[in-house]
Amino acid sequence: MKVTFVIGPSGVGKSSLIEREYAGRREVFIFNIARKAKELFGSYQAMEDGDMELQAINASCSEAFMALMEGKEVVVEYYTDGFDDGLFAMTKKAKSLGVRIEVIALTCDVDEAWNRVQKAGSAYFPSARIKEDTEFIFMGILEDVEFNLDFDRICEIGGEGGTISFFRFKKGSQDRFFFTTDENGYFDFEPDYEFEKKEGVNYIEEFDNFKEAFTALLDKYPIFGLVPLEVHSRYKSEFRSAYQHYLRGKQALQANQKWNFYLN
Repeated sequence: MKVTFVIGPSGVGKSSLIEREYAGRREVFIFNIARKAKELFGSYQAMEDGDMELQAINASCSEAFMALMEGKEVVVEYYTDGFDDGLFAMTKKAKSLGVRIEVIALTCDVDEAWNRVQKAGSAYFPSARIKEDTEFIFMGILEDVEFNLDFDRICEIGGEGGTISFFRFKKGSQDRFFFTTDENGYFDFEPDYEFEKKEGVNYIEEFDNFKEAFTALLDKYPIFGLVPLEVHSRYKSEFRSAYQHYLRGKQALQANQKWNFYLN
């Protein structure tokens, strides 16, 4: 896991450097709410719409969280103005989790920075506008990573509608299991009380054991008819037994050769 903070005041070229050096790299996720809003809706104007902004926040949270849990690099654009306790708090939290940290500080002449901002016009979104949101939301992501450090992806299955992922994590001294799909966006686990639920969050059902969770997964999704992308070696025997049972009950269907490859 690595977090790279690209920092500096407005107009110094933070976004330009990130697009040039990091955009399009599979092992990197760029955490910038406004950038995600433009990606989802085609324009920074989406940040003026509460529902669209919430969708951008949810997508950014989910993708940054999963990137860190998968050991990838997350690049965070951060506006500095001399009141940057939030940056220090984020770097301190990340370091406490064993996350590698890099800080890239950009500067340039004040007049040049101003000219860049004016020249960009509507193509420019000032990172100053999302400074506090970046601090608050990314700190929450790091806290979620801390909670889920003992965390296994049991399998990932692909289909036309996206992917389905099945996970094990440690909650206290107890193993817990859940599964999620691309459409879940930013997720959290079901709270004990209804009033604790937050708007815009998709709540995921937890299971006490592998068998219960796996049965629920099979009941909801026809996973053996889809394409396996990853199967954790520790759980192959359970998947093999379930797959053999599936084939006995679906004799009219041809065996999925990709599952055969993963489970042999």
